[in-house]
Amino acid sequence: MNYKQVIYWEKQGYDQLCGVHCINSLLQGPYFNEVELATIAQELDRQEIELLGQTGHRYKSQNVAEDGNFSIQVLAEALKKLGDIFIESVDSKINQNQDLSQETGFICNSSAHWFSIRKIENVWYNLNSTNKRGPEIISDFYLSAFLLSVKENGYQIFVVKGVYPPPQLDNVYQNDRQKVLTAQLIKQIHDRRVKKKNYKLNIGGSDEVEMEKALKASKGEKYESTDEEFEEENQEEQPIKKDSAPIFQGKGIQFEIQQSIVNYQNFNIDPLDAEYRSIILMTLEQKFSMQLEEGLTILFQLPDGKNKQYTFSYDASVEDLYDFIFYESSQSPMRFTLVCPIQKLQLLDVSQQLLDLGIDTMTQIIVKKE
Repeated sequence: MNYKQVIYWEKQGYDQLCGVHCINSLLQGPYFNEVELATIAQELDRQEIELLGQTGHRYKSQNVAEDGNFSIQVLAEALKKLGDIFIESVDSKINQNQDLSQETGFICNSSAHWFSIRKIENVWYNLNSTNKRGPEIISDFYLSAFLLSVKENGYQIFVVKGVYPPPQLDNVYQNDRQKVLTAQLIKQIHDRRVKKKNYKLNIGGSDEVEMEKALKASKGEKYESTDEEFEEENQEEQPIKKDSAPIFQGKGIQFEIQQSIVNYQNFNIDPLDAEYRSIILMTLEQKFSMQLEEGLTILFQLPDGKNKQYTFSYDASVEDLYDFIFYESSQSPMRFTLVCPIQKLQLLDVSQQLLDLGIDTMTQIIVKKE
């Protein structure tokens, strides 16, 4: 595997724009947005109205639903705009008895969800926008079985044939929806997950819990998560000790009611021992003087509202994060706690590795001053 290879992936939030995320992840770049796909849908509607001889006000669109879900025709037309690229059902005569592992990509559709599968540098990835940890590796040996499982779960599968456009990463704004991950990071997460007995690839659509949260938020209500729900989210991919990662209740993190006791040794430096403190800071200066070209890029939100980012090694631990902020705040010493809002946990156990906690590149960490 080429570890320097980067993989583009779009994550689904409370929206129903899985069709957008599906096609962009397949093409490896933000080629389309919902407005552009909606324009294609409207043009298809216009053509169908003319063909059927119906008036517009009596016509219900078959190409875009009220929740933003697009038809296969819309995605097919979008692909055509990029050149010699088209789709074929895996059940068509042309694909019967064919070795599907020699293809480049697939798009899969159920009644309410789209996701794509793509081969990049001879590695297959499940690019489902509802994956918890980003792209999932599919072994060559398992590809056929995975496609069969997808089909048995009610999905239609289409082969995307032709000349794919090059990755479009210049216009990517890395955030909670658009992510660029290295193949090395994805492989490390994959290796950890396959060791677990309950490891399985994700073919699901919208997360029911997330949709419930969105519904509550739209009504101005708070979503009360349960302990069981939180543990179910984490037991598959986040082996966290219960006493080191308290569970947060409600929508968002209520910092003020949490008792933060982190075992970070540099907080125990005698304030009067300036010499020892100076030695520690000199050591940390050497540690953070040069950033790695590749690794886990962490985004820190500082207490004053400013943002800071740094790239850590793939085997970095929580202690490395504390070391970095301790060094950065050397001019204004403070005690602090690090919080990962996405994973709903305070980082109190400095010995834990970031990847084991499910913290990947471009994760935001909030620095909470105590």
